[in-house]
Amino acid sequence: MVSNEETGDSATQKWFRQLVVEKSMSLSDFMSSKRTGMLSDFPEEREQTIEEIIDVIRSLPNDFLSKDEVSLLLDYFLNSIESSALTGGAVVRGVHHLILKSKNLPDAFEVSLMRVLFKEGNMQSWAQKERQLQYDILIWLLKNKLSYLKGLGPDFLATFMKSVSGERDPRCLVHMFSAFLEVARNFTMGPFTEDMFETIACYFPVEFKPQKSDTITREYLAASCASCLVASPSFASFCFLFIDEKLNDDDCSDEEYEDVLNLLSLACDSFPPQKNVSLLEPLIGGIRKIGLNPKSKGEMRDYVARSFEAVIKMCKKSSQNNPRAMDAIVTTVVESKPMKLILSSHMFIIDSEPFVLQAEMGLCKKALVLLRCAFRNVSPNHAQLIMNQVIAWILNLIHGDSVNAAGNKSDIVQEGLEYLINWIQLASEYKEISVGAFGVFEQSIFESCSRAREFKPREAMIAIYECASMYFEVECASEDLISQCRSYIALALRTPVDTTSEFKSLIKLIRIYSAKHFEQVQIVLADNEISTWNSEKVLPILCAISSSKESWDFVKKQLIKELEKTIQTFNTSSSLDCYVDMMKEFTGKSLLLEHFAEFETVFFKVNSNESEMIGQVLQSISLLLPEEEHQKFMDKITLRYQQLEASQLNQFDLKYRLAYLQNKNTEDLSNVAKKCLSTRSILQLYFAICNRADTMDIPKELGGSFFHFINNKTFRYHLAETKVKLLKNAIGSLKLFEDLLSEIASQASDVYENPGTSFEYLLDFENPDSNPDKCRYQTGSSLWRQRMFCQIVPTFKRKFEEAGDKKHKLVEMLPHLLKFAVPLDSQQLNKQFAMLLPVLIQTISLEGVIPSHVTQTIPMFLTISEPLQPDDLHTVIKYLCSIAKDDESKMSNLEDALNGLNILARRQPPKSLHSEVPLVVTSINKILGHRKRLLRMMAADVKNNWEMVITK
Repeated sequence: MVSNEETGDSATQKWFRQLVVEKSMSLSDFMSSKRTGMLSDFPEEREQTIEEIIDVIRSLPNDFLSKDEVSLLLDYFLNSIESSALTGGAVVRGVHHLILKSKNLPDAFEVSLMRVLFKEGNMQSWAQKERQLQYDILIWLLKNKLSYLKGLGPDFLATFMKSVSGERDPRCLVHMFSAFLEVARNFTMGPFTEDMFETIACYFPVEFKPQKSDTITREYLAASCASCLVASPSFASFCFLFIDEKLNDDDCSDEEYEDVLNLLSLACDSFPPQKNVSLLEPLIGGIRKIGLNPKSKGEMRDYVARSFEAVIKMCKKSSQNNPRAMDAIVTTVVESKPMKLILSSHMFIIDSEPFVLQAEMGLCKKALVLLRCAFRNVSPNHAQLIMNQVIAWILNLIHGDSVNAAGNKSDIVQEGLEYLINWIQLASEYKEISVGAFGVFEQSIFESCSRAREFKPREAMIAIYECASMYFEVECASEDLISQCRSYIALALRTPVDTTSEFKSLIKLIRIYSAKHFEQVQIVLADNEISTWNSEKVLPILCAISSSKESWDFVKKQLIKELEKTIQTFNTSSSLDCYVDMMKEFTGKSLLLEHFAEFETVFFKVNSNESEMIGQVLQSISLLLPEEEHQKFMDKITLRYQQLEASQLNQFDLKYRLAYLQNKNTEDLSNVAKKCLSTRSILQLYFAICNRADTMDIPKELGGSFFHFINNKTFRYHLAETKVKLLKNAIGSLKLFEDLLSEIASQASDVYENPGTSFEYLLDFENPDSNPDKCRYQTGSSLWRQRMFCQIVPTFKRKFEEAGDKKHKLVEMLPHLLKFAVPLDSQQLNKQFAMLLPVLIQTISLEGVIPSHVTQTIPMFLTISEPLQPDDLHTVIKYLCSIAKDDESKMSNLEDALNGLNILARRQPPKSLHSEVPLVVTSINKILGHRKRLLRMMAADVKNNWEMVITK
């Protein structure tokens, strides 16, 4: 016997040693030693004995127990079920272990197991942990003893529903849904079909608000529940009726409607097509009721459009042998005769026409989203009907015929022009279906856009250019439109560049028009000397014209002349964007290479005061070259580097270095690095070599200034090496990063006086010399940015905490780290942001001036963080209030402080803020009289929100 002094663990180890290792005791002897406790008159003592037996059994190897021994133990545990339920449920843990872990299960054990645990037992009377174990056992039976369970027939279904009904714990529901899926997929439910469906339907939509410690999300629970509702084809009619009921439940929240519509999408994909139009029409009505609810602001939710599309697809499948079914659905979508539904105790007309034409309701865009879904998923004949009807409605909007308030007309006209462009674009994507609409509406479209110039001149011209481009692209333009566009282009040559978007649309039209009707462009060029054009438009328009071999040959000389002039007078980074855009449009290799050769020749021979900026253009264009031609260009640059004299080398390097960083030949890069170049050039070449080298060791044969630079181990070298290793995910990169942080924190020389500059360089992958896409650098994977962020955050936090009184140097990295993470999905990086929050808290607790760009990170952290703990909350509020009270605070810092206080008022539990209200209100009083109106408004908002906290 085990003495009372022995702990449970040591007792279990003793029994294990005697049973398994020494084999000095049999299992029957072990059970005999527990006989007194097993037969005790006190339930608690019996339960404790069972716990001890189970601890020992769980320590045994899975094949240690024989079939007879497993059978005896199961019988004992099952016979003890009733008394164990009152004292702790240890026997369930014993049964669970024996069933799921024993390799020598007895024959026909499932009979008594099903009877005792599920048929006669009340599973819902057990605690959560024991219920969860019983679900595990049930799932095991469904997967391993299915033939026996099927033999029970309807009796098993009744037992199953009795066992699971009333379950509420989310952890158990996950197991319950898994068990239900096995049952629904493997059993014929017959008369129990509706009851089985209702067993799950009572949980939908899911009402669950997870706590901070919960690992189960509401979204996961809702998806699991929905999968059960579509698990059997026999659920189809019940499921669609259930969805219809929920769609018309005005008490549902937006979150619950989302669940219902996601279920509808799943049902349409899972069940056979439903041929009952009387069922489908209410579903479409319910979707439109939710999607076109005037109370719902913002864009149409994706799940609404997705569910509508799913229903339309199902309608299409179900109407293959019944065309009238789809006729009825499409008529419901576009007919003028209204179909009425009750919505929030008011009557709304839900056919599409009023929602589109009455644009002042604010639902026009959403209605068009649904119509677009329908257009894409119905038959060609029905798609033509939708397209014709929608374009007619949009033209009415552009005319402003349905506008009730004259003050709204200009805005509605602008909306109509935007919708027109979108739908003509859609029509061009489905040319075969929409070709009729192109012809029928051509004159009306361009006349309507011309009339709209009275209200929205720029937007109307954009619509004309865009629609005309699509007409020419699909080759549906009439002779009248061809002639008309020639006039548009001729008129546009002399006018100023009003907006970027209008000019961009004009260039697009010229490019497509020239490719299709160059003879018309020749007429324009003959009638309009280039000297009479607006100077800003010459090069872009010539680039747009030269989109074919014929047009290129015609304008080549003039284009090269303008290119030389632009390079010489280069003043903005966008001056040559038109040339890059032109190159991107080329599909033919020969024309691309010819254009590139001319550009590179001009670039090489013409000097500019902005050579490096023009070098960015060359870098972008060289990326467009085919692989073989690209390497030839790299070889050409290498040769020039070797041949040019020192006096010419610097200018050449400024022009070509960014493009040359794309070179994959590390030997050539190394040879160029031996030349007498600037430190900046050497550093960039070093980065390119390290990125592409098989190892990080640079050969000593490099010699010259490069080897001298590397050999000196300057701080810039350490930065570059760390940066390239992190990007490449090289071995030892995190150790190098850690050493760099230690170096910055510990040194006090001039090199380290501005750690922010070092961190900015380290995490900057947007500049042309560091951008992996522009330089063709190796990154290890497409998710390199996310990988780097997740790698360096823990190291940064640890080094920050170790830095002691040098923390103020490392905190300079924080804003650059957040900027680096901007392109990432912050929701997927909650763990990393949570790790950085204490860094911010400690930073603002430090004495001394905190850099203003660190202060800018506070609103971002407060937005993504969980509610703060009391001490942290007080630290943040105290710091934000000190900024608000400081007469020397910059306006940007005041905005950040006020934003932070507003975020706290919205996201923190109100009671946690009560004691802080006086400090906040008194701190912002001075800002209420600030000379800047924006700050006065923000301060008033903060004051109102914090005073309201007291009432909550």
